[in-house]
Amino acid sequence: MTRKVPMRNTLRRLAGSMAAALTLTLAACAGDTAGSAAEPAAPPVAVTDHWGRTVQVPADPKRVVVLEWEGLITKSMRIFGISDRLVGVDTATKKMGYRAKLAPDIDKVEALGSPWSGVNYERMLALQPDVVFMEAWVATQENRAMHQEVIDKIESLGLPVVVLISPSNFDQPDIRRAWEYITITGQVFGKQAEAAKLVARLDAGLARVTERTKDIPEAERTPVAYFATINNVMGTKSIQSYLLTEIVRARNVAGDGTFVTVSEEKLLALDPDAMVVAGHEGYLDLSLIYGGKHAGLNWANLAELRAVRDKRLVALGYDEWRATIETPIALLKIAKLAYPDRFADVDVDAEEVTFYRDVYGLDEAQATAAIEAQKYVGDLEVK
Repeated sequence: MTRKVPMRNTLRRLAGSMAAALTLTLAACAGDTAGSAAEPAAPPVAVTDHWGRTVQVPADPKRVVVLEWEGLITKSMRIFGISDRLVGVDTATKKMGYRAKLAPDIDKVEALGSPWSGVNYERMLALQPDVVFMEAWVATQENRAMHQEVIDKIESLGLPVVVLISPSNFDQPDIRRAWEYITITGQVFGKQAEAAKLVARLDAGLARVTERTKDIPEAERTPVAYFATINNVMGTKSIQSYLLTEIVRARNVAGDGTFVTVSEEKLLALDPDAMVVAGHEGYLDLSLIYGGKHAGLNWANLAELRAVRDKRLVALGYDEWRATIETPIALLKIAKLAYPDRFADVDVDAEEVTFYRDVYGLDEAQATAAIEAQKYVGDLEVK
């Protein structure tokens, strides 16, 4: 049975609590410098995102959710020294392991799904992020509508969302669209100087390639297929094609489009002199191709493909083939594949370790581990 408490006892306790609170308040005030006032909160930061909106973000956000696949935002945060502010990421980032080699804080945060698999809005709200970054793929109206629905839902939770569109989804693919991820991330966190320094470093890496390829005549450009597991070639609308043709100065044998599904027969018909093997759905070791294994395509049926027969292949890791921080190293690998004579003096393996040490501040062992982690197989099935 519940015992009734006399009203006078309740009032006495309430009065005591109020008196204690007042005492603490007065003590706090007394501790302040006479005449001082609390500093006003910093005004929000206004950033213009790729969705064409001006988004108001709390100044210097401390709790951040990132849903992306290029990795530019989380990696930029790591380079800026603020990856400890991550509280949630997309499931792929959490699962792959590679990005956690660069930003170990990823191991501590929650996986929240993605626009493609479904976002866990309840958990996102519970994490109380100050801002949500979201990368969008809008190749079709259906894609755009799907992402708009996700944006609307996140904003309905009272959370600001900064949207960045895949570089492959603009009318004219350009690496500067990828670097805008870095610039906008820098704006949100007040790290504009760090962002500018990073972009300059990446541009310098691209310039190392173009300095050696800029004078190659159209007629002498190497025909290259940019294969992406499990059964695509990157078409002329993709950022990969832009990098292949405008930076490396090779010729993309694929046609129009972004991800162009390819059969064994179609690849044989394209018959490129050289081929990039990108780890889109998982890293594909070249030994599996040369060994005639079945991984998306039956590579035993492609033994007479010119690039396979002549062993002119290069494998790119799960992340580095994307428009991301590691793009300069990926392009160096592709350029040496396409034009071995022009890059004969370049030790790509050594350059890669130096890049990771310089850009991410890793020691040699950490850099080597991160490079090895690029070989994430994912769900790629090999038979």
